[in-house]
Amino acid sequence: MIQAPGTPLPFETAENFRELGGWPTMDGRHVKHGLFWRCGALCQIASPADRQRFENLGIKVICDLRSSQERAIEPDPEFEGIRYHRISAILNPDGTERNFDPNSFLKLDPAGLKALGEELGLIYARLPFNNEAYRAMFREIMDDQLPLLFHCSAGKDRTGVAAALILLALGASRETVMEDFLLTNTCRPQASRDYAQAYGHIVEENPQLKPMMEAMGGVRRENMEAVLAAIDAKYPVIEDYFAAEYGIGPQDLARLRDRCLE
Repeated sequence: MIQAPGTPLPFETAENFRELGGWPTMDGRHVKHGLFWRCGALCQIASPADRQRFENLGIKVICDLRSSQERAIEPDPEFEGIRYHRISAILNPDGTERNFDPNSFLKLDPAGLKALGEELGLIYARLPFNNEAYRAMFREIMDDQLPLLFHCSAGKDRTGVAAALILLALGASRETVMEDFLLTNTCRPQASRDYAQAYGHIVEENPQLKPMMEAMGGVRRENMEAVLAAIDAKYPVIEDYFAAEYGIGPQDLARLRDRCLE
């Protein structure tokens, strides 16, 4: 049975594992099911039943958007016949990888939580540009190497922006992009509880830190708005963005949509 767009798969332990299939596009079509998958760390797929569910998806390519440090802590399980891209989507200004392990954020003091929350919007705004991790992902998509899965540690920030870019390339509206992005807040219930437990006492004493806590456990509309505003500021026409950043011209976009929409 076809589920509503953004419905998580019924894994036993993996949160926020969902697809882009079913989302509408502005020309009246919908993204085909079974082509684009998004999730958090694949080490969450632990049981034999979950592993079989995963293998049944027929995924050809996995784009792991995490830093090498995150991958070392929670390595992806190996699946036969799948090609991997392991490229960090977040880099520091000096070009080194940025560790963005959500478990480490559970140990921040109030000053650290405030600083990271304030920086998060800037991190989001940089993600769409000169990003080799996303370029590798789009190369596979344009080569029709689908189904494709992209993931990070929590499946919300780096993965959320990747999902947004794919939906924009397929012609989805900004409202649809935002709806898919914000679904993380209902698709990661355990993570939200973990962050509430870790920072509840801090937020009680510092109510102004509540948005920062929400951004660590889930996602906030303001951060996706930062992505879209940054793209608009540099490329007022979205087709120009895909041409400049990924070498995907208007005709390429049209062919991609014909392949991936119905």
